[in-house]
Amino acid sequence: MTQLKVQERPKDKSANELRRSGMIPAVVYHQGKEAFEMALNYIKFEKLYESAGESTLIDLVMPDETKKKVLINDVQKDSMRGRFIHVDFYEVDITKKVKVPVEINYIGEAPVVKTDNGVVMKLLDEIEIECLPNDLIQNIEVDLSVLTAFDSAVHVADLKVPSTITIINHAEDVVVNIAEPKLIEEEKPVVEEAAADGQGEAKTDAAGGKENAETGKEENKK
Repeated sequence: MTQLKVQERPKDKSANELRRSGMIPAVVYHQGKEAFEMALNYIKFEKLYESAGESTLIDLVMPDETKKKVLINDVQKDSMRGRFIHVDFYEVDITKKVKVPVEINYIGEAPVVKTDNGVVMKLLDEIEIECLPNDLIQNIEVDLSVLTAFDSAVHVADLKVPSTITIINHAEDVVVNIAEPKLIEEEKPVVEEAAADGQGEAKTDAAGGKENAETGKEENKK
C-alpha cells in the first residue's frame, strides 16, 4: 500500500508562503465530515504521483498517526511552470465500489506500421472503471502488436482486466486503430487545389481589370 505522511496546515502561513517552503496546500474530504486542511512535502508527493497517479489507493498518514484510505481527486498546477500548487484527496469506504479513470498504457509496435506505413490512431488515453478500492489497478495495457492490417482495431470489449473490475465505457468504442497513409495524404491536394483555384481567379480578375482599364482609356481618347 502506498503511503504519504501529511502535516496539519500551519495557520500562520499563506498558501504562497507554504509553497515557497517546499510544501503543497492540500485537503482531504470525508463524506459527511468536515474537510481537513493539510500540507504535503512537495518532493514526496511528486514522486508518489509519478508512480501512483490518480487511480491508486493511498494510505494517508495523518498528524496523529492514524491512517485514511484515500484517492487523489484533483491536482492543480501552475500554468507557467507546471508545478503542483494544490491537491484534493477524498476518503473512500473500502466496502463500497468507486468509479475512477484509469490510464491506458500502449505497449509494443503495430506490424502494419513497418510493412505498409500504417498510422496508429490512439483514440482513447484512459478508461473509466468501477470496483472496490482495494481492487484498483494503475493502468490498462494495450498491445499494439495485434494491429497487423488496415482493418485492425482494438475495442473496449477487447481490453483485459481482472474479473473484479467493470469497465464503464461502451464495449464497441474503439481504443486504437490503423489509418492508411494515402487517406491522410489525399486531403492535402484538395487544399492545394483550392489555393491554386483561388490564385487562378485572382489572376483572371487582375487580367480582366487591366483589360477593362485599357478599354476605358481607348474610349476616353475617342
